[in-house]
Parts: sequence; structure tokens; C-alpha cells
Amino acid sequence: MDCKRFGGFCVAALAALAVSAQIELVAPADGATVRQMHSIQREYAKAPWAQCEKYFDGAENAQKLRSRGSTPVPIKLQWKGDAKEYQVTVRRLPDGKVVLDQTVATNCVEVDSLDIATKWEWTVSAGGDKLVSHFKTEDRLPRLVRMTGSNNCRDIGGRRGLGGRRIRQGLVYRTAGLNSNAPVEYYTTEEILDLEKRGELKKMGHTGRALHRKLKAGEKISPHAKKNRLVKRKCFAPGKRRFTDEEVARILKVYGIRSDIDLRSDDECYGMTGSPLGPTVTWFHISYSAYSGAFSGKGMAINKKVFDVFMDDNNYPLIFHCIGGADRTGTVAMLLEALLGVPEEELWRDYLTTGFVGVVSDANHKKLFGDAIKKLKEHPGETLADKAESYFLKLGFTKEDVQRLRERLLEQR
Repeated sequence: MDCKRFGGFCVAALAALAVSAQIELVAPADGATVRQMHSIQREYAKAPWAQCEKYFDGAENAQKLRSRGSTPVPIKLQWKGDAKEYQVTVRRLPDGKVVLDQTVATNCVEVDSLDIATKWEWTVSAGGDKLVSHFKTEDRLPRLVRMTGSNNCRDIGGRRGLGGRRIRQGLVYRTAGLNSNAPVEYYTTEEILDLEKRGELKKMGHTGRALHRKLKAGEKISPHAKKNRLVKRKCFAPGKRRFTDEEVARILKVYGIRSDIDLRSDDECYGMTGSPLGPTVTWFHISYSAYSGAFSGKGMAINKKVFDVFMDDNNYPLIFHCIGGADRTGTVAMLLEALLGVPEEELWRDYLTTGFVGVVSDANHKKLFGDAIKKLKEHPGETLADKAESYFLKLGFTKEDVQRLRERLLEQR
């Protein structure tokens, strides 16, 4: 019998067995390339950067960009058959890593957050018989990942860096907060008016004085506007959980997170003693200064602490985040990706991907990020990667440190 073998199974023989079990694999077709992004996400991801700058308008285009959020599109595996239950397995090729191994009583399962530009083998078994097929995930950045409870979650891997080498997937993830910020209680409109009546509002700091002036001028105030928020009680409990126990277990199993770099302030992390992902994950709490702040003396000392975590191989896979995964997280991502040789346009594209959740897609954020890149470009070097290396050397790392980090995070040639 002339047949090809995949994973030790004879395809021709399996086809014959499938007839007896009445199993027929339907979708995806063998060898098909499957998508993991919604149409607006793909439109943004594949367009030339010059066409993407429109999403910084903070209006119609920005709203369109966030219309489908940041979650990936699941891949549906479908088959026909009359068995009561099936065993479904999905393996990454060529290493054979199992990402799904599930018993189901239906004829369809979904899998998501798979590595991009990668071949996969999926099998369906019933009654001792097994059928095998293959598909490939689309080579389309970014690799969005699902962490139910948070958002703005993605792998920085997959982008091309120095020498055309991809950043390795599955090692570094950027997200929004893994739990909510510590709660802050604000005065209500009625309470603010009462404070004004008693002559106390103007004595309550900058915000109190500003509100006093507005009321004296006959203006209406809304305590829901950030500039009108007057703190009544600050950071009195840790932030609320965002993940269920089941989701934490799934995240640890699927992504293997070992370290959590939390870039939020001391106030935002009030009462926290460890990672929301549990005791098996090392929590690095490093209060961060975003954008141009990363280039001040204080900001550079902070970045030395942040990238010390990246320099230790024992900390991978790791996750880094602030609360929205935009400003502080975006600055760390920009510095790391620049060091790895990611072109400037792709730094911008990764930053604006946070527009999938309606953040950074406005003129102010465009200026802030542009100013940070300008600061990086002030460092010596011919290329942006050279300039990033100069910045890392200024942080106190050695050329050997930089080379080890690049080799750790970039795929082999």
C-alpha cells in the first residue's frame, strides 16, 4: 500500500478505518491556511503603515478599529460521524506539542490563540479508529491570545527582527492588567456642592481649587470626568480579581507563564503581595515611567530593573503589563522590539494594535509614542537596533548581555 505517514499513522489505512467508524473530517480542509483575526483586525494588520495612521483620529476610524476587540477568532474543527463521543487532539509541528486533547460528545471543537505561520496536526478518534489532518495558521501579525477576564493580550513573537529572524513565539506576552487597580472612592456631586457650601472645597488641593473656581463661575461639574474627580478615600483594598480559578489554571497550562512584570504604581497595586496568576508565578512589581520618562535618570534606573528580568532565562515565559496594556506596557515593548531589530513601522503597528480595545488611537498618544522614539533615536548608532543597543548599554548592560538576550528571543537563522 502506497501511503504517506504523519506522526506514525498511515493515512491510507486511517481512511479505511474511518469508513467503519463513519468519521469524515470536514474543516479545515487538509493543508488549508486558517485565519485567527476578524476582518477589521486583518485589514489593519496587512495595510501599509501609511494607511494605518488614520486610526489615530480618535473618532470614526478609531471606533472602527476597536469594533471587534482584541480577542482572536477561534478555529473550528468539524467532522461528521455517529459516535457517542470523540477524542480530539491538536499538535504543533514539528515539535509535537499538544495544545488540545479533549473528549467531546459533539462534532465540532474550537481552538484559539495558536502560534502564527505554523503547521498543525489534528486527529479525531472514535472506537479505536483515528483520522488525521493538517492545517497551517496564517502568517499575519499580531498573534492575539485569549485570557478571559483581561484584554489587549498578545504575543510579541512572530515579528521579524535582526537578519530577518522572527521573535520567538510563546516567550513574551503583553496584556492589560491581570487584576483591577486598587479601588479609590470619590466624592459625589452632592458632596462636592456641600464642601463648597461649607467653604472647604478650595482647601482640598489642586482638584478642589479647580472645582471651586468652576462653581464660582457658574459652571456645571461632573465628578465622572477624570479632571473633576476629587478623592475621598484612596486605595483601601487590593484590586478585584479578573480571572476565575479555572481560567488561571488554563492560562498557566496553555502559556506556561513563570514571571509577571507588573508596571503599575504602588497605589494601583495596594495590598498586593504576589501575581494574580498564583504562587507558581514570580511577581516583579516595578512602578514604571512611560514614553519620554523612560529616558530620564529615574526612568533609566527603572528600565534597568525591568530588563534585568528579561535577562534571566529562568523567568520565561513571562508576561508584562500595566492596567490598560497601552502606555507603560507599550514603552517596554517598543524598547525590547527595537533592540531585537524590529523596524520602526512595525513598532508603531504593534503600539496601535492596542487600538483594538479603544486605547492610544488618538493624536495625543501618537505624539507621546513619537516623542519616545525620537528620544531613542538620539542615541549613537547607524540603525534603530544599534541605537537601542546604545540605550541598553547606558542602562548598565554589557554587549554580551544584549547578545544573549537577542539570541534568547530571536529564532535561529
